[in-house]
Amino acid sequence: MLAATRRRIGGNRGLGPLLFAQLPADFADWLDFVAVTALLTFTWSAPTHAYAWLAVGLGLPYLTVGLFAGALVDRLDLNRVLVWSNIGRAVATAALILAPNWQVLVAIIFARGCADAFFSPAKQAALQARTMEADLVFANGLSHSINQSSKIAAPALGGAMLAFLDPQGVFAFNAAVSVLAGMVLSRLDPFERPGPARAPRPILHDIAEGMRLVRQSPVLRAAITLMALGFFAMFFYDTLIAPLIEALGQDATALGLCLAALGTGGVLGGLLLGGTHGISGAFGTVAAGNLASALILGGIGLAEMAGWIAPLPLLLALFALAGVVSALALVPYRALIQSGAGAGGVGRVSALSEAANMAALLIAPFLGAALAEAVSVGAAFVAGAAITLVIALAALGLALRFRAR
Repeated sequence: MLAATRRRIGGNRGLGPLLFAQLPADFADWLDFVAVTALLTFTWSAPTHAYAWLAVGLGLPYLTVGLFAGALVDRLDLNRVLVWSNIGRAVATAALILAPNWQVLVAIIFARGCADAFFSPAKQAALQARTMEADLVFANGLSHSINQSSKIAAPALGGAMLAFLDPQGVFAFNAAVSVLAGMVLSRLDPFERPGPARAPRPILHDIAEGMRLVRQSPVLRAAITLMALGFFAMFFYDTLIAPLIEALGQDATALGLCLAALGTGGVLGGLLLGGTHGISGAFGTVAAGNLASALILGGIGLAEMAGWIAPLPLLLALFALAGVVSALALVPYRALIQSGAGAGGVGRVSALSEAANMAALLIAPFLGAALAEAVSVGAAFVAGAAITLVIALAALGLALRFRAR
């Protein structure tokens, strides 16, 4: 398997260096997550609503600046966007050291999110530019595995660093990691894309054109809609994993193990993804992943509602499997967007997709929490499973429709 993976990476000129450069960039995304929450909780004793504002600071850049960033990504040199967005993240992360209170910290988090709003669509455009269309699912699977690995390793390292550093020290270290990411990205060969580097027209025209591109493409409309709905289902229960584990009779150690199993499954799922048979194959993979996710989520939720005490080994297996199938459910969307948007539109379309996903992030957790309070924590998981099942059926219908064509 490893030899075959190397051959496929080698068959796409520049893909290997790009994925290698993604390592420090994605790592920096998550390194200071524990430090931020520790600063809010243990140093400032921030009020509960501070955490809600933190979520807004994390998500709002993609709904505002992200639309303009995506249009600029389609105009500008990709290498420069990748490098300078990481430098921007480094500057904002370093500024966290000077934050005197949680209000200023949230404002700086928003500023860092603005830099990341450039990096995310640029990364999608760079993957597309360096990968043959037949290998897009494979390349995005590897990228997903790197991202999931970062979600496991970086917060763990950040938490360990707090044993001998204060949060400001972790921020300084993470700023250095972002600078390193920019330096690694600066060594990439130039990306070759058709068309002029800068369009001589208003930026709003480009944003409108990106929206028109989505409206006119059944594949892009379906991929972005189902992906956003999938994130809505995920965020419906994602913030309730801790109380679910407690309700199933487990402790904080079990929570950490379950989250690690979930992330490890995501890494494995990304590595297992190969090519699909065109559009129908991509939607078929999405359907299979969402169907399996619905069964797992629904089963766990019903177990909690029935008052069942779940054994830890079974929970670990279910969370690991949930991680694997989540990769099947999400990764093909990236390939469909990259393929459907074309070389000149992937930045704008990716930004639109990120905005839709972040809208789900800002809405779904509150609905899930309300359902959990009204019924039980397990009910939120059952509701998320029901939404996921609808996505599976819609994706299956699309797979059959495009196969018939």
